[in-house]
Amino acid sequence: MYRAFFGFREKPFNLTPDPKFLYLNASYREALAALHYGVVERKGFVSLIGEAGTGKTTLLRRLLSELPRDTRSVLVINPAIGFEEMLRFILSDLGRPLAPGATKLDMLEVLNAELLDTLARGGNVVVLIDEAQDLTIPVLEELRLLSNLETAKEKILQLVLAGQPEFDTLLARSEIRQLRQRISVRARLRPLARSEVKAYVGARIAAAGGDVRGLFTPGALFRLWWFSGGVPRLVNAACDNALVNAYAAGRRTIRWREVGEAMRDLRRQVSWAPGRLKGILAMLAAAATGAGLVLGALWFLRGDVLRPPVIAPPSPTPQVTSAPALVVPPPIPPTPTVMVEAIVSPKTAPEAATTAAPAVVPSNLPTSAAEGIVAPHPAVVSSPTSEPTQEAQPTPAAPSSTAPDEATVGRTPSPGAEVGEARRIRISEGDNLTELARRYYGNASPRTLAAIRVANPWLDDPNVIWVGKILVLPGVSPSPASSVSADGRP
Repeated sequence: MYRAFFGFREKPFNLTPDPKFLYLNASYREALAALHYGVVERKGFVSLIGEAGTGKTTLLRRLLSELPRDTRSVLVINPAIGFEEMLRFILSDLGRPLAPGATKLDMLEVLNAELLDTLARGGNVVVLIDEAQDLTIPVLEELRLLSNLETAKEKILQLVLAGQPEFDTLLARSEIRQLRQRISVRARLRPLARSEVKAYVGARIAAAGGDVRGLFTPGALFRLWWFSGGVPRLVNAACDNALVNAYAAGRRTIRWREVGEAMRDLRRQVSWAPGRLKGILAMLAAAATGAGLVLGALWFLRGDVLRPPVIAPPSPTPQVTSAPALVVPPPIPPTPTVMVEAIVSPKTAPEAATTAAPAVVPSNLPTSAAEGIVAPHPAVVSSPTSEPTQEAQPTPAAPSSTAPDEATVGRTPSPGAEVGEARRIRISEGDNLTELARRYYGNASPRTLAAIRVANPWLDDPNVIWVGKILVLPGVSPSPASSVSADGRP
């Protein structure tokens, strides 16, 4: 209908498997060469795998047209039959039809005699089975046994099995592993790339006697690729419909709009994405998932990390509580009331460690705040009625600039560590600041985390710690919940 309008000798986008219109890119040339080699060199079984519409049947017909003259061929285009029916069809196509009552044994004997006779004349026999994914396992097993018709040196029957990716899945089954092992040559067809769609359309139009220059705009070719996914059959269908729409509208250029109308005519929704776009979408999905996990972790830890520390006011009537061992800072003048919390390393203040005194903790101090003090060493010098005038924040000892030795870099805290002993650990994958604080101190209160951050100036963000970094844990003090006796009992 539109051939004369566009100057074609014949329709360029028919869906029939005409070898004249076969577009040979790198993938098709490689597959055709593999099939040709498997048949001519008598390799027995040869497989061809390709998505629906990629041109397997067209490639098989192109192979038949290029085989040597002494090669006899049988093309089976409907394999959804029993083995005996297939065997009868093969013999009939080879010119040896049998009577309707012939048994399978009779047909096998006739086929073997025909193959040997062809071999004696220097010929070859190849059976090409299209749509091989429709073959049943019993038929495949019979075909494997059929390949046993051979001489001591070479195969006298070649079998080419062409099918969709489902056939590859079928061959992976353990029941037919013997057949899979006999397939010596494997070929595969892939869809056309974006640049190859333009070359494919041009090759079809040139084979039909037309001129592709200016016929399809770049936008139309891009939409063809997006719609078809590089499958030649879908490209043919869309191009044919677009040419009909342009002819009806009197336009000699196929644009984005005409391809869109063709897509709607075919009533196909684009439910795929090209390989490169699939990768981009996968990366975006992974990034969104990672962001959600980070936000969820921050929300989960908001009570321990994001909430500012709460300092309770001291009580006018202090209550003395016991502590394992405390370090008292230098004397403070009695006039002002000063609360001092010090985390002292034994290397920097050995004398202070030997003059430890009990801690004085206000009675109205909340339990959570009392439990959150890391290696608590407060000293209160005041009368019951005095008011506090100054409160000093924890000042842990600065970490040593020298490289840590093996005794201070470890993964498991020692329950019997001395008070004020600074510990250095190497951060491993999966660690976080809250979990490390709970592991070494028995709690992850804001005060504990603040003391760790002061001892590690590089720790700008408590939510980000680096694998392999040395983390200083000042003033390790055994938690009552984590202390154990010498025999391992709590």
